[in-house]
Amino acid sequence: MRRLVLATANRHKVGELQTALAAAGVALEVVPATEVGPAPVIVEDQDSFVAHAALKAHGIGDWLAGRGEPGDTLVLADDSGVCIDALDGAPGVDSAVFAGPQADDQANNDRMIAELAARGLDRSACHYVCVLALRRVDAAPLALRGEATAGPGAGLVLFTARWHGEIRRERRGAGGFGYDPHVWIPGEDGEQTVAELPAAVKAGRSHRGQAVTQLVGYLRGGLDRGDKTE
Repeated sequence: MRRLVLATANRHKVGELQTALAAAGVALEVVPATEVGPAPVIVEDQDSFVAHAALKAHGIGDWLAGRGEPGDTLVLADDSGVCIDALDGAPGVDSAVFAGPQADDQANNDRMIAELAARGLDRSACHYVCVLALRRVDAAPLALRGEATAGPGAGLVLFTARWHGEIRRERRGAGGFGYDPHVWIPGEDGEQTVAELPAAVKAGRSHRGQAVTQLVGYLRGGLDRGDKTE
């Protein structure tokens, strides 16, 4: 079976994509790069979600090509985070390390709260961003159709989604991760945080869920007819 290699070691992301592809009838074997071999560490030192996703997709793609992986194997990388209007878009690409390289979710949230407090605010409009970057191992061109857009570098296509909400110093909910307990969105019974959403509901509504839906539609349409451009 043709493979799709994820530039991640996150088993949750692997399982999420396997489930979505199976439900859509797309026959691909989804594996993390770490199961293929000693995958290179990609340094994420750029200033945009697109640049980081592209770095990872090209880095893993080129590494696989050097190992003799079939050229039609697909590589998928992602980058995501939350952008807060009152903080001029921060933490953005630094969402996972807002409080430092070794920061955990609590430390990152504590810094976010401190930054809002320093501005005399208890809330701000915000949005989550997810960028998925897809290429073939041989970097041959992929079709631009549906919601796919061209990415930087040979053969890269992107799927991008946003999810808008309001981030608050007030925390509620035990689900999710990252900034989810502080991001409030409209709900059927009034406002709720992302951390209060059932996992399946979050998967359908989230920035990543929307981007994955775009990707799955693209793969379902393209693999039946060949995914190279003419």
